[in-house]
Amino acid sequence: MSDSLKMVVVLTLIAIISGASLSFVDTATREKITENKTMALMEGMKTLLPEAEDFKKLDVEKKGGIEGIYKALKGEKVVGWGFMLSGPGFQDKITIVIATDPQIKTLLGLEVLEQKETPGLGAKMEHKEFKEQFKGKSLEEDIEYVKNEKPKDGENKIEALSAATISTKQLLKIINNNIKDIKEIEKIKQELGGK
Repeated sequence: MSDSLKMVVVLTLIAIISGASLSFVDTATREKITENKTMALMEGMKTLLPEAEDFKKLDVEKKGGIEGIYKALKGEKVVGWGFMLSGPGFQDKITIVIATDPQIKTLLGLEVLEQKETPGLGAKMEHKEFKEQFKGKSLEEDIEYVKNEKPKDGENKIEALSAATISTKQLLKIINNNIKDIKEIEKIKQELGGK
């Protein structure tokens, strides 16, 4: 057997063993990763909607960045909604969960589940002070942002992250665009009384 053929055989065996190892690790960890993401989602919704006793996932076709729609229940009463949303950020995908009132008119809060924005800049979207700005914002119109100043009382605006305007803009797109899509879903219209 020639040296080049031996080299091809050895490299092929290494590639097969490496591929099998990666496949095994992926299979072994996939379930745990999914479980951890689901737990983070449920914790986020429970933080945003503490009065809810249960979250019922609606079976709807995924559209845009809508990852999941959850009806927040206290007994049989709908006390709000939880939406898992995602979209592109400045660096990579951003995944959030937002909570709304039962009529999907007011944003009750936001939790960031996953982001890889610039540390010290866009990553500040996980800071409590930034997230607090979203409470009480209207979902009847787009939420906008202002730079380097506090929004005036009554405005449907938040203060952008300093030096991370693109991250702020992308986060608002995820919320604004997906809320519009959610309100057009037939099951949601029925839940809201056909409005």
